[in-house]
Amino acid sequence: MLTLVPTPIGNLSDMSKRGIETLFASDIIFCEDTRVTKKLLNLLQISYSNKTFYSMHSHNENQIISKLNIEIFNQKVVYVSDAGMPAIS
Repeated sequence: MLTLVPTPIGNLSDMSKRGIETLFASDIIFCEDTRVTKKLLNLLQISYSNKTFYSMHSHNENQIISKLNIEIFNQKVVYVSDAGMPAIS
């Protein structure tokens, strides 16, 4: 299953409880910049040593999507935007 998780813009307190729970339970995380997402996970005290990260943004999305196996969505997959919902809208 794929879940979209927006991230707070400037204030960590804006992160929703559901978003935090989803990140905690995730197996695979797609994000625009893995460094930014790992920093957020550190701030939220979520361990990411057992998670797989894929950097996916406007410059490589076609390459990433073409390599995906549909079976990946049998796991808990999250797409994290760098800031808010713009990537989703």
